[in-house]
Amino acid sequence: MMKKISFILLLLFCTITIAQEKKDINPFRIGVKIGTPNVLGGNLEFVTPILNNRIALFIDYSGFTIKEDESKIALKYFEAGTNIYFKSSGKGLYSSLSYGKLNLDGNYTDAETINGTQYDGKAEGNISVSTLNAKLGAKLGSKFYFRIEAGYGFGDIPQQIEITGTESGTGITKTDYVDVPSDIPGLNENGYLLFNIGFGISI
Repeated sequence: MMKKISFILLLLFCTITIAQEKKDINPFRIGVKIGTPNVLGGNLEFVTPILNNRIALFIDYSGFTIKEDESKIALKYFEAGTNIYFKSSGKGLYSSLSYGKLNLDGNYTDAETINGTQYDGKAEGNISVSTLNAKLGAKLGSKFYFRIEAGYGFGDIPQQIEITGTESGTGITKTDYVDVPSDIPGLNENGYLLFNIGFGISI
């Protein structure tokens, strides 16, 4: 039984390899993306032989810190999904459908909340947002490539961050709200704009 499974896997691997060699495709892509909301992060993509090399799977991940007045926001972004290439060469124009997750962890010093609460020392809070992302993109080049993408992430985006800290004067631990930093472009209550450029290598 194990020999049959091994033979089938070997046959499948050879078929995929031959098919991609005939199309001059480097299926693994490793690169970086710069844009919004990811700011700066890494990208992995694998072009499968499905639909004659038109379906690719990808993962993006980034982490970045935004400072605004007395606050520091740690942004983490994860995205996973599929790129559907219009041509069988595995490059050029493509559409993209994916799941995105944006996390904002805030650390505030001597903050004042929306309701006027004054915090003494540190206050902390976070939000986590999930979106359904739709994009159009283009990958140019073979071994070394340039990529550009634009689209929108659809989701329910909080406009405030709930934070907890020690109130000035009373020493009581209180929970209140501050606005989401305005430094994050394209972010609104219905979702966020997606735009990035990328560079990388195909292997």
